[in-house]
Amino acid sequence: MKHSKMTLSAETMNLGFVKKVEQLSGSSVRRCFQCGKCSAGCPMRSFMEHPPNRIVRLLQLGQFERVLAGRSIWYCASCETCTTRCPNKVDLAAIMDALRKLSWDAQGPSKESLVQLANRLFIDNIRTYGRQYEMRLAAVFNLKSGKLLKDFMLGPSLFTKGKLKVFHKKNRNIGEIERIFSRIEELRRKGEAT
Repeated sequence: MKHSKMTLSAETMNLGFVKKVEQLSGSSVRRCFQCGKCSAGCPMRSFMEHPPNRIVRLLQLGQFERVLAGRSIWYCASCETCTTRCPNKVDLAAIMDALRKLSWDAQGPSKESLVQLANRLFIDNIRTYGRQYEMRLAAVFNLKSGKLLKDFMLGPSLFTKGKLKVFHKKNRNIGEIERIFSRIEELRRKGEAT
């Protein structure tokens, strides 16, 4: 396997992005001294191409594009094992949350675009109905992901067991839920303006 060498320079480093991550997470990536305890305890480590400590190291080097282009931030379960194990109190779970938020906002390239699609559809369902509407979520996800027949055999079984509803009522507090979403959008716009 051939590895390409990368030269670190002012052009290849984006420390402004790192500052955004630190601001959003409330935690400093500079405090990490690469002991590896976060990665050793991570239950999702085997699914990640960059284990938690390497994510932090890439951020320390300003290499956020490599982090956002990978699947590691999407496989993080936010279990906070890494945060608990860190001797320097780096809140890696919050850093991963910040990275997912920034990736979502940028709608940047990700190997896990289906995860982003599922997240977006899930949130859209909550905003539209005030709760999850599983049949719509599965149908729209399968349509948009190009996997039309993915749940074809599973659907009838869930339907006959009463686990899947064809029609769905909106939550009676849908106005309050919409106000929550509007407030989040307002806070986001204020954050982008600063």
